[in-house]
Amino acid sequence: MAARHPEHARRHPARYRAIAGFIVASVAFVAIFVTVTLSALHTPTPHGLPLGLVGSAAVTSHVERVLDSAAPGGYSFRSYPSPASAVSAITQRQVDGALVASGGSLRLLVAQAGGLGPEQALVATFTAVAAGSGQHLMVSDVVPPRATDSDALSLWFLLLSVLIPSLAAGSASAMIFRRTRRAVAVATPIAAAVVIGLAAAGIADGIAGLGNYGAIAGIVALFSLAISAPTALLARTWPPLTALALLAFIVFGIPVSGGPSNLASFTPGFLRALDPVLPLGLAAATIRNVVYFGGHGTTQYLWSLGGWALAGSVGIIVVTALRRPAPEPRPVIGSAAAAETVVASRVPGSRNSDQGRAHPITLLVGFDDSESARRALIWGAQLVRDRPGTLHVIYADHVIVDSDLSGFAHTEMEGDHDQKAARVASAAAEIAAAAGVRYTFERREGTPSEAILYAASLHEAAEPASTPVIVTGRSHHAAHPVLGSVPVRLLHHSPYPVLTIS
Repeated sequence: MAARHPEHARRHPARYRAIAGFIVASVAFVAIFVTVTLSALHTPTPHGLPLGLVGSAAVTSHVERVLDSAAPGGYSFRSYPSPASAVSAITQRQVDGALVASGGSLRLLVAQAGGLGPEQALVATFTAVAAGSGQHLMVSDVVPPRATDSDALSLWFLLLSVLIPSLAAGSASAMIFRRTRRAVAVATPIAAAVVIGLAAAGIADGIAGLGNYGAIAGIVALFSLAISAPTALLARTWPPLTALALLAFIVFGIPVSGGPSNLASFTPGFLRALDPVLPLGLAAATIRNVVYFGGHGTTQYLWSLGGWALAGSVGIIVVTALRRPAPEPRPVIGSAAAAETVVASRVPGSRNSDQGRAHPITLLVGFDDSESARRALIWGAQLVRDRPGTLHVIYADHVIVDSDLSGFAHTEMEGDHDQKAARVASAAAEIAAAAGVRYTFERREGTPSEAILYAASLHEAAEPASTPVIVTGRSHHAAHPVLGSVPVRLLHHSPYPVLTIS
């Protein structure tokens, strides 16, 4: 019986652990999300809902006692001298509704645009109060929703539609641009948030007729950055920490916001404490106040959203500053080391060092250990052996983009990439050793054409006396019937000579 390959045997337990970990994490996510959401919203009860009262002291005191008896702690009361002042208080977001008790009648002022939850709770409560006192209750909606937003639900769903893409943008930007300069690392989430805000506000205005395009675009962009920047920071620090962003912004953020009916003040105490902090509820209140209440009561919400965005952006700067940049490839005399990012070797007896450098060339060979790439590297090694020049082998390592937002798969994926790079480096070392030439091996992120062109520009600056020449192999399986996709891209975009080896 053939023995199992030891590497194959080692990989299976790790794979099973990854699968088990994924299942456990998924179940835990669902369990926490269901528990928090149902605990918050299965029996919504008002807690300190601000209510205005207009009437004599005796009448308003009686109303307060009745409500405190029926719903202890459910309402907080503010007295106003007239119905007009109560309406003004509602439109300025000081109270969610007001009861006008005068002349033996009860009139309830509500603002359905402020959310179906508070409006329905007030109507139900005072309908019971009026029935108990034998009086008729009249209800007046002083801030109704727009005809194109009949239940004032569009604002919350607009932000929910932005929430998940912003989480994905933050996680993906950390993975894709994790080795870029600080300016790019910070500018990418900001640019994505601005574009998201402009697009989302335009679509929302076109469908729901919300108006206020500039204000909504700015708020949505700030909300998106308040989500994506902290998520990118966590992913850059350690990819599995992205799970914290999921917990904060989705598992707790959605129920804390009160949902589309604005039930934030109807949730249990441990969730209400988070209401002034988490971005979804803050952004929903801000847009609601801009669209329906003249922008009143938005300052504190904007400061809180800005705090999230600023903290995430500054954190990205700090994390990228603390991490050492990847060293630039440079020739090193010694034996081939396949696992190194830069590998250079010199085989004893090489004629490369003994030749003059009157007209040197800098040869850059794209190499991925495919048959076509091996032909190109063999040809390049022979050329450098027979004339003065330097040989640089370029391996394009595609950027890792995790398929799950949590980032748990990143470590395993990165390990697979490292193993492949090591195999490619080892193959390049064998070809160079057979030709007896000196070379460098450079592992760079990006597409093959991008990696080769970037390396060529660096070597042109480092070796001004030589001419960079790019060498690629012709793939017989590529979409282009003659050369292949990589040579065609290089021929279109390269400012340097390009040789394709058939």
